[in-house]
Amino acid sequence: MPQIDIQHFPAPLRWSLLIALSVLAAAVLEMMGLPAGQLLGPMLVAIVFALIGSPLSTPPVMFSASQALIGCLIASSLGPDMLPQVLREWPIFVFVSVATLVVAFGTGLLLARLKILPGAVAIWGSAPGLATAMVLMARDYGEDYRLVAFMTYLRVLMVAIGASTLAMVFATGSGHTADVRPDWLAPVNLAGLAMTLAVAAVGAVGGRLVRLPAPNMLGPMIVGTVLQMSGLMAGFELPRLLLATAYVIVGWGIGMRFTRETVDRARKAFPAVIISIAAMMTACFLLGLLLTRIAHVSIATAYLATSPGGMDSIAIIAANSPVDMGFVMAMQTMRMFAILLLGPTIARTVARRVAPPQD
Repeated sequence: MPQIDIQHFPAPLRWSLLIALSVLAAAVLEMMGLPAGQLLGPMLVAIVFALIGSPLSTPPVMFSASQALIGCLIASSLGPDMLPQVLREWPIFVFVSVATLVVAFGTGLLLARLKILPGAVAIWGSAPGLATAMVLMARDYGEDYRLVAFMTYLRVLMVAIGASTLAMVFATGSGHTADVRPDWLAPVNLAGLAMTLAVAAVGAVGGRLVRLPAPNMLGPMIVGTVLQMSGLMAGFELPRLLLATAYVIVGWGIGMRFTRETVDRARKAFPAVIISIAAMMTACFLLGLLLTRIAHVSIATAYLATSPGGMDSIAIIAANSPVDMGFVMAMQTMRMFAILLLGPTIARTVARRVAPPQD
């Protein structure tokens, strides 16, 4: 069987193939009723392009702009009633955040003790959420960030597929379905759109100035949430076509990170990493079942709230599923800050005590 070799095709032709196949894959997944098919389809196509040796680099400004729009999407779910809920039910939010971290870092600790991966690499790679930030932090601390990238983005991929599938199954079982046929030509409030784009731009720039991790997403999310909770902003205008474009670009950004180099470097640890991610997803699902009991939310909402995937991909899945998106993103946000506070210390401790560097 002849090997497909498109790496020598002209760039315009490769981009045309990428766009056409991404649209086709997204359409197929959307027709199947899979939430966030507009993210998963392009992500899978981008992975294929990267692994056959023909990756295409999405312009950084496009990826940053897409993340900023996802930040606005998250902020739109964190309305004025969310803060009182978090304060009222803070023991639940703290318990679930800590429990998820225990599951994730426990998995990394096991990989380190079994000497499947270096200690700090195992911890950075097992940290739930903020995949890009974890890779950059691992690089800054002098660890093998390519292995961390493989672990984190493989987990993002597996969690995105698993979460979308479960959301579809539970939605079907409950008699609800996600909006898989959006109104692409719905009227757009231009003033609201201008305000939304301003929040995205100001938040992204401000996030970089104050050196937030994942500033392109967290900056707009924080600015938008503050404006909305203070009553200075009534809501966000996020047209379907604009969001779909952002989903596609985020999917490409994740998929193109699966290069031949990272896969070859992680080949030996691949089976163990797959098993560890599956175990982490199972443990988070069981934690989600407990959350349905103590927080009285649906199974789909509880699982997305505890899912150890990338925050941007979880936001997209939640936005396209019949779940309580505000609850999901509030839980994900609290866990994110816990990771940022505890992750570096835990990684250094594991590196020193479990798998000290070898000469």
